[in-house]
Amino acid sequence: MMDKTIEVSGSVKLERKIVKYRAKISIEVNQNPYGDEEVSDLSEIKNQYYLALVENGVDVNKFEEDTFEFRTYNYQAEGTMLKYECTSQKEISQLLDIKVPGIYVNLLECKYVIDDKLYDEMTEAALVDAKMRANNIASKINRKVGPIISLTDNRILNNYWTTFNPYDEFFELKVVFEMQ
Repeated sequence: MMDKTIEVSGSVKLERKIVKYRAKISIEVNQNPYGDEEVSDLSEIKNQYYLALVENGVDVNKFEEDTFEFRTYNYQAEGTMLKYECTSQKEISQLLDIKVPGIYVNLLECKYVIDDKLYDEMTEAALVDAKMRANNIASKINRKVGPIISLTDNRILNNYWTTFNPYDEFFELKVVFEMQ
């Protein structure tokens, strides 16, 4: 006997708004990805980096230093971790463009927000997509799609940090329909 339900995923392209950027930058003594010069003093590397930042219009007061986090990455060298947050893509780009011996950009994250209106629009579009998919499958086995029995939305939509992703992402709903 055939199952009396059909489960499909309805999806729609996710349109998010980036409200903040965050970079995590490690400063490592005796590590130099940009040349042959070796710098062996942490404060000297920080000074060189901060001077380059100021020269390029980056607000160095926005940095938060976290030596403990640096140590959790299991680096063997002496160093520290700097975190920088801003709301402008131009500003984070200026920061990322600066190359100083001993400086590594470990992570670029974005904070995305989806407002209630957009969430409602995506939900409606995903439900339409789910119904279309269910009808397509049901017609192939000479069945009809009935009412929705359950919905599942597992996505965290608001106020979260994630690595920067230039590729399309999708909002997805799992929908279970009764089959007739």
